[in-house]
Amino acid sequence: MELIRKIRRWHKHLAFILVAFTSFAASAENCTVTPTSGNTYSIINRGSGLALDVNTSDTSDAPNVITYEYWGGTNQQFVLTQDSDGYWVIKSSYNSKVLDVLNSSTSNGANVLVYEDWEGDNQRWSLKASSSGGFNIVNKNSEMSLTVEGSDNEDNVYQNEDAAGSSQRWYINPISGSCESESDDDLVGFAAQSGDDGLSTTTGGGSTTAITVTTCDDLSDALSSSSAAVIQIPDGTTIDCHTSDRTVATCPLDCADWGDDGKTWYRVPVGSQTCTELGSDSDDTVNVTRNETTLTVGSNKTLEGLGSSSTISGASLNINGQTNVIIRNLTIKDINPALVEAGDGISVDDSSHVWIDHVAFSEISDGYVDVGDSQNVTLSWNRFYGYNEQVCANQHWYTNLVDNSQVTFHHNFWDTAAGRNPKVDGEDARVHLFNNYWKDITYFSIGGDDSAEVLVENNYFENSAKPHWNIGDAYFDASDNTYTGVSATDQYKDSGSTVFSDIDMYSYSLEDPSELGDEVDGGTGPQ
Repeated sequence: MELIRKIRRWHKHLAFILVAFTSFAASAENCTVTPTSGNTYSIINRGSGLALDVNTSDTSDAPNVITYEYWGGTNQQFVLTQDSDGYWVIKSSYNSKVLDVLNSSTSNGANVLVYEDWEGDNQRWSLKASSSGGFNIVNKNSEMSLTVEGSDNEDNVYQNEDAAGSSQRWYINPISGSCESESDDDLVGFAAQSGDDGLSTTTGGGSTTAITVTTCDDLSDALSSSSAAVIQIPDGTTIDCHTSDRTVATCPLDCADWGDDGKTWYRVPVGSQTCTELGSDSDDTVNVTRNETTLTVGSNKTLEGLGSSSTISGASLNINGQTNVIIRNLTIKDINPALVEAGDGISVDDSSHVWIDHVAFSEISDGYVDVGDSQNVTLSWNRFYGYNEQVCANQHWYTNLVDNSQVTFHHNFWDTAAGRNPKVDGEDARVHLFNNYWKDITYFSIGGDDSAEVLVENNYFENSAKPHWNIGDAYFDASDNTYTGVSATDQYKDSGSTVFSDIDMYSYSLEDPSELGDEVDGGTGPQ
């Protein structure tokens, strides 16, 4: 009898036989990697092994959704697209209708079908990775989980309160090829988690049609707009944002104190600071020039370079009071490199869901990336070039400051800098550093102060001073790191505290730190 039912079903799908043949052979199996927005997938129930299926026998305007043995028809294929707020649209390749909870119900047992996309919350879903495999697919409107009633062909699909059962867990498999492995471009860390801003992850400008910019004015307008935007800088393009020279009063610092005779470094006093407080011989100031531009970055923005030589020169990017920003695959450089307190590379303040990825920073006045009072921030695969012949000892002193913020650092390279790589301050600071690489750091690598909590795992410290240094009253938990050169004998490797007991952690993969050098050296910065 079951064979007869299958034959009848195959007859109804005769138009899809060619697709079925090619798709079935190439379909991936049991994928647990977050899908790529815009790609096509089968959705396989973990408990039954059957595929989410639009019932082709239902010829209504809102066909029912069931599960059925996977055979590769377009009614078992879905295009997954992520909106700018982090939720997903699950669209059937069979009829271009989207997964929908009937009548926007918030009740247990409400039926799931496909319907024309009217952008309702009952048609939007979050994908929550399950520690036991697959994804919990949760409706935005009801906050209930996609559920199948059994493990037989043609069993119905509906929503229900989550009970963590296998009938509520789904593998999302690409139609062609094998499971995507976790690549350099995957978002991992706090920026991938839901936050108090209502976002479930960080998507930037989402699938918005990209804008190409080649001038600083166009870049400024696009970044500061109130609309979601994907802003692209072509490969081989340097956007020069330097202004005409502006005079500024500074405090001169004699580099002889750093064993660097004949060189003077200049620091801009802030507030009531005097020059003697900053290390000058007197309180007399010296006029020098600065020429950076500050660019305001609004919410729901993706700024990306399209190649290894996409560059912004002379501009500080300021993310203040914003949400959902991605900056990736470009170089930021030449921001008043002979001065201190004359511009950051990127400033993140009072913001959330920010992802900075594959960015190279060099010759910048102050912080390469500074983060304050912010949540859900990830820095991944960035390269911080510390060498700067215009400063004392030729090494940058203020690479990263994290103040009362929640930040993940992974696969970053701090290359020949002095201090703050990063410095972590404040009782609300929760900073996780894993699979990173420090090389030739002369003052300190990671420093913690003021009750900050820092988790340091599987990193590589090469000839770098104070690998994880408790400057005062910080809490460090460090494990499975590799130390070479001066790092091996440096006494400032603080650890042993309990950290992160008040937050939920995300999934991440720890690599053998002894193998990170070449991988991070070659993989950081724009590609």
